Amino acid sequence: MALNGRPKVAWTEATPYLIFCTVAFAFGDLLFGIDTGSFGSIQALPAFLSEFAPEVKGDHAFTTVQKSTMNSVVWPGKIFGTFMFAPLAERLGYKKTMYIVAVVQCLGLIVQMTAKDWQVFTGGRVIAYAAVGLAENAAPAYIAEISPAGMRGFFGGAIVVIVSVGNLWGALMGRAYATETRKLGWLIPVGVQFIPAVLILVLVPFCIESPRWLVAKDRSEEATRALDKIRPRGDVLSGRTLAETEALDEAIKQELSMDKGRWADLFRIKGGGLRRTMVACWIFFFQQSGGTQLINLYGPTFFKLYGLGAMSFTYTTMLTALGIVGAMIGVLLCDVVGRRPLLIVGLALAAIFNGVVGGLGTKGSLNSSQIHTMVASFVFVIVGNKMGVNVLCYLIASELGGHLRKKTMALATSFDVLSAFVVSFTVPYLIGKPGANLAAKVGFIFMGICIAGFLFSLAFVPELAGRSLEEVDELFGQNLWAWQFKNAKTTGVGARIAQLESGAPVGDRKIGDEDEEAATTV
Repeated sequence: MALNGRPKVAWTEATPYLIFCTVAFAFGDLLFGIDTGSFGSIQALPAFLSEFAPEVKGDHAFTTVQKSTMNSVVWPGKIFGTFMFAPLAERLGYKKTMYIVAVVQCLGLIVQMTAKDWQVFTGGRVIAYAAVGLAENAAPAYIAEISPAGMRGFFGGAIVVIVSVGNLWGALMGRAYATETRKLGWLIPVGVQFIPAVLILVLVPFCIESPRWLVAKDRSEEATRALDKIRPRGDVLSGRTLAETEALDEAIKQELSMDKGRWADLFRIKGGGLRRTMVACWIFFFQQSGGTQLINLYGPTFFKLYGLGAMSFTYTTMLTALGIVGAMIGVLLCDVVGRRPLLIVGLALAAIFNGVVGGLGTKGSLNSSQIHTMVASFVFVIVGNKMGVNVLCYLIASELGGHLRKKTMALATSFDVLSAFVVSFTVPYLIGKPGANLAAKVGFIFMGICIAGFLFSLAFVPELAGRSLEEVDELFGQNLWAWQFKNAKTTGVGARIAQLESGAPVGDRKIGDEDEEAATTV
């Protein structure tokens, strides 16, 4: 069934309870947003520096090696969490996995707040990042599984809005305590990270378990009851939720009959496993290395290089706030215009303005007008990335996997961790001394990466807007070019699920019957 032949999904499909479930799980990504948004500021706070940084000539400051270490060694914790996701979610379900997220996050925060040196503090962040690794997989996978096909982009992309809100939250905490020298000046910005963990423990018990997970565990009646709660009342009364459960059961039985689902299947050429894995992994690389992390991790440090110390926290907060605007643009448009156009336009925008930043870096000292131009360029870099690759990476990866969804997400987010490690470890050496001392010229590096991402998206990233998760295997089995996915027709059970999720009538006719009748008539 071609995409342009689908019924349009009305906003009435977004029931209040469906919204509640997606928001409750999205709080898992708020953990990551607050940490990345706050630690870039925390490591420059006077209270944190006086507590943990070595004193040199009467001033407390971290060395380049120490800053690089604090920002990079946390990633092994996250990669551990990503690889634990698939076995935990498959065995325990999504809800219990989120309980583990909250508990581990709390343990990590306790270690951070009781630390006596920066090494122990960093160890606490490693523990907390294990929770982040779990949450970054569980939240998008769960939301993808419970959302109707035509609104999956909106709900899945909203995760990045939550992360961006966390970034802003963290940046505001840094700005609020920018002049506080007492210990509270860093304890409070760290302690507020308990809030999303507590919200998870309070809200997730009231959510449904994923109907797809329940069907896979031979709990079809529970799956139907779960769908009854999140679908419109009319769908329940018409029997559409029961039909959706039956279609899911048929799809899962087909998957089991193929004897697949192993890690090795991610790298099979037949069926598009390797192709899907490549797309999912590289799109995460581009979201980490498109320039956004320069502001998230080193914004205040970078602006101080250009004599903007007094405004560094303000500029970082402003850019973070505008990032939310970019993310909201992406969320609102990704189901309307599709994934590919947003991804391509966003990377092109980021490439252009990273180049502007790099060009300004070649001028040595900058006047006031040039500094304002640099800050404005960062606005477009942030907005371009947020509305494109940042919003879409989790969504696309959760859609690509098909029946290997959990393993694809785990591997892709592990690649995300490795990419983040490389970026966070190398940026201090690229922008300052000791190192390349490129300062703003680092924009040329990010520009080159964004151009590569632009070309990669044109050639390899498929359009899956409006498709059910079960359609993906059939689509990749057709060996289509990336730009052919939008109008490709499917005829299997996945297409039936997409029709049911899009409000199609419930009946005995199978997908493709209309095409067969038309062919007979001709």
